[in-house]
Amino acid sequence: MNTNPLKRLAFDSTNWLYVLLCFPIIDYVLRNILPIPVVSSFWDEGVLIVLLAFSFLASYKGHRKLPAIKHPLIAFFMLGLGLMFTDMAEFDASVEGFRAIYQYVLAFFIGFFLIESTEQLNKYIKVLAAVGFVVAFIGVMQVVLGVQTSGAWIEEGEATTTRAFSIVTSPNVLGSFMAFMSPIGIGLVLAARTRQQKIIWGIVTLTTLAALVFTGSRGAWFALLFVLIVGASAWNKKIGRYALIAALIGALVVLVVPKETPLLGKVQNRITSLFSEEYFEKSSANGRLARWENSYHNMRYEPLFGAGLGHYGGAVGSRHFGTIYADSYFFKTIAETGLLGVTFLLVLMTMVVRYAYKAVLKWREGPHFFLGLGLFCGLFAVGLHNMVENIFEVPFMSTYFWLIGGMLAALVTVNLRFEDMRRR
Repeated sequence: MNTNPLKRLAFDSTNWLYVLLCFPIIDYVLRNILPIPVVSSFWDEGVLIVLLAFSFLASYKGHRKLPAIKHPLIAFFMLGLGLMFTDMAEFDASVEGFRAIYQYVLAFFIGFFLIESTEQLNKYIKVLAAVGFVVAFIGVMQVVLGVQTSGAWIEEGEATTTRAFSIVTSPNVLGSFMAFMSPIGIGLVLAARTRQQKIIWGIVTLTTLAALVFTGSRGAWFALLFVLIVGASAWNKKIGRYALIAALIGALVVLVVPKETPLLGKVQNRITSLFSEEYFEKSSANGRLARWENSYHNMRYEPLFGAGLGHYGGAVGSRHFGTIYADSYFFKTIAETGLLGVTFLLVLMTMVVRYAYKAVLKWREGPHFFLGLGLFCGLFAVGLHNMVENIFEVPFMSTYFWLIGGMLAALVTVNLRFEDMRRR
C-alpha cells in the first residue's frame, strides 16, 4: 500500500481531472502572474498526456468499449494524419494545425474512460461551476470598474467602450464560456436540495448571466436563448411554450426601450445594429460575411480535402500564412479540411450533444435530471456558437466540450458499477 501522500495524489486520475477542470485559471496564472519557462506554455499538454496514460490503462483493463462515435472519431483522425503527411512542403504548419485541431479532441477519451459514476460527474461539474463563477466575476468587475476594452472588439461608431473579457481571450470567448456555464448553473439551482445550496448556485448563475450580457457577444446571446427554449421544452412542453413566450416578450422589451436605458439600451444597440444595412455592407466588405465567403472559396480549390491543416482561418494560418480568422470554426474547418473534414466534425459534435440528450432522458426520474439538462444545453450552446466564432480555437473551450462529452457518452452507453464495487 502506498502511504506517501504526494504519490497518492499523483497516481489518482481524479486529482489530474480537477487540474484540467481549472484550465482557464491555471493557464492565466502560469502565463501572466507566475510565468515558468516551458511549463507555462506546455502545462496543459503535460496534464493531457498524464490523463491519457490513465485512460490507456483503464482501456487496457477492458472495463468498457467505445460506442458508435468511435467510427467517425477514427475517420476524423485518419483524415487529419493523411492531410498532415501529404503536405510536406509546409510540414511545420501542418503539424501545428493538426495539434490545434486534434489535441483537445483527445479529451473525449479521457472523459469516457475515467468517469466512474454520475455522482462523480456531479462533483466535477460543481468544480467547473466554481471556475466559471471566478471567471464571470472578474468579467463583471471589469465592466463595473470601467476597464477599457481593446478597440478590436468595439465596432466603429458603437457607443459602448467596455465589453467584459475576464481572463480569457476575448469578449466572444467569455460569452461562449458563459453560455456554456449558465445552463449548468440553472441546472444546479433546480437540482439543489437545500435553500443554502439554491442561494449559492443562484449567485453563481446570476453572475454568469451578468457576465454574458456584459460581453456584448450577440452570437452567445442567441445561442443561449435558443438552447434555453429547447431545454425548457425537453423538461416540459408547457414550460417550453412559456419560455418561448417569455423570450418573445423580452425581445420586444429590448427593442422598444429608449436607447438611453442603462444596460438594455446597449443590448438593443448591439442587436439592432446587426440587422442594419451599414452592418451588412461592412460585413460583406471585410467582416464576418466576407470571411465566410473567403473560406468557402478556399475550399472550392480542393473540395474534399481543403487547403490543408493550419493553412487558413485560425491562429496557425495567421502565423504561417498571414490569413485572417474565419470567424466560424465550421468555415475554418471547411477551408482547411474540405467537405470531408467539416462533415466528420459536425457528426462528432452532433453525437456528443445527442449523448447529452440521452442523459436527460435516462435521468428524467432521478436526482441528476437537471444536471443532465444543464449539460445538454451548455454543450448545445457551444456547438451553435462555433457557427459564428472560432470557439474551438480556444484550448479550454474545446477541452471542456470533448471531456464532458466523453463522460456523458460513458454514462449513457456503459453500465458503470464502480461506485458499488468500492462500497463492497
